[in-house]
Amino acid sequence: MNNTYLAHHGILGMKWGVRRSEAQLARARGHSSKPSDDKNEVAARKVAVKNRRTMSDADLKKRIERLKLEREFKNLTEDDITPGRKYVSEILSASGKKALTVAAAGAMTYAVKTAMTKEFNLKEAAQYIAANPNKKK
Repeated sequence: MNNTYLAHHGILGMKWGVRRSEAQLARARGHSSKPSDDKNEVAARKVAVKNRRTMSDADLKKRIERLKLEREFKNLTEDDITPGRKYVSEILSASGKKALTVAAAGAMTYAVKTAMTKEFNLKEAAQYIAANPNKKK
């Protein structure tokens, strides 16, 4: 490469002289613009667990009360969400069982046919296993 050659690779679609904001730079990097509160909270909890012997009784009571309140809040909100989750789970479970039953029946049917004729055809096996519901017999 020649030393007198200048190569510039700009950002596609970016206008000349326009600077990107911090939010745009953060999106490009894949980071959020603010530090994660959850990570800070977890780190603070870890430090508190390590230093629990040096904590005062008032600090311990305050932490225990906070944890109890968080646990109670979680239980109450889960009770509101649980019926919908349970319903969706039951529907998915039932449809999965039905699909697996149909596939297993098709596989067994083709296995018996293959054992009798001693011929295996992959396309035909796939047709038996993944039965077409729109197909009229």
